[in-house]
Amino acid sequence: MFQITRSRANLSVVSVALAMLTGSILTAQPASAAGFSVLVNGQTVSLAQPAVEKGGRVFVPLRNIFESLGAGVAYDNGTINATSGDKTVQVKIGSNQAIVNGQATYLDAAPYIVGATTMVPLRFVSEALGAEVDYNQNTGAINIAAAKPPIPNGSSINATLLTDANTKSAYVGQPIKLAVKGPFPTNGALLAGATLFGSVMAVQSASQGRAASIELTVNSIQLAGSSVQQPLVAKITKINVSQKSNVTNEAAGTLGGMLIGNWIGKAIGTSKGVGGLVGAAGGYLLTSNGKQNLDVAAGSTVSLQLLDTLLLK
Repeated sequence: MFQITRSRANLSVVSVALAMLTGSILTAQPASAAGFSVLVNGQTVSLAQPAVEKGGRVFVPLRNIFESLGAGVAYDNGTINATSGDKTVQVKIGSNQAIVNGQATYLDAAPYIVGATTMVPLRFVSEALGAEVDYNQNTGAINIAAAKPPIPNGSSINATLLTDANTKSAYVGQPIKLAVKGPFPTNGALLAGATLFGSVMAVQSASQGRAASIELTVNSIQLAGSSVQQPLVAKITKINVSQKSNVTNEAAGTLGGMLIGNWIGKAIGTSKGVGGLVGAAGGYLLTSNGKQNLDVAAGSTVSLQLLDTLLLK
């Protein structure tokens, strides 16, 4: 009787262990077994064939993804041609070579067909159309976002100064911030809510026989909702100074307003520092004909002109 009871107990322990092991295997299954979820520009895409992992690479259906990114797709006897704006892409079934914008490039795996659907490596979506691809290996989530359109060289950007800059207290290298405001340039809708960053390049306080002056520059931009500052090559073309004033000191405010008429502002030529133009552009110099310190207050409006095409990420 004792032997039978012991055997049953051992079987129970083994059963529990197997159940736990099976449960852990199911819980820890890889993304390829659990399936992939694909979003393009934040929207779930209906796929003719599900994304799949093959040979250590993730493949997605070319037509569904490319068309969701705004590209036109045409199939001709084993060759697929896709067009998106000024971008052209050509791939062939079974070939690692592709033609992107007239230039030969190589895929890390050849496209293949499932039924009537052409499957291409996920990485190729980014390389071909400049799209941003975020793939989470743990969850199988694939997020694809269309490339942000470039803002052309020469475009104007308007902003409002968020930082006070006074020649009496300012120092070289002092950070300044500006809020981008409309109207926005061509392809510039993404600039809504963006912040510009710059610094004081030169400063001189007023003294007997010496006029005050301050030079400001802007060199990077951070889009709304982002934590990344991107290089910006631009020159400040105009600063409309907002003079500090308040109800309890109207005389000082009026005097300040009169002094603004004696301020001279001019754009300074491009300054080529380390790395050439990237993030290093000329400043804007404000000087005074009088012997008063200059106060470029927060709220002053600033106009900039791009000296290079702005490629947003």
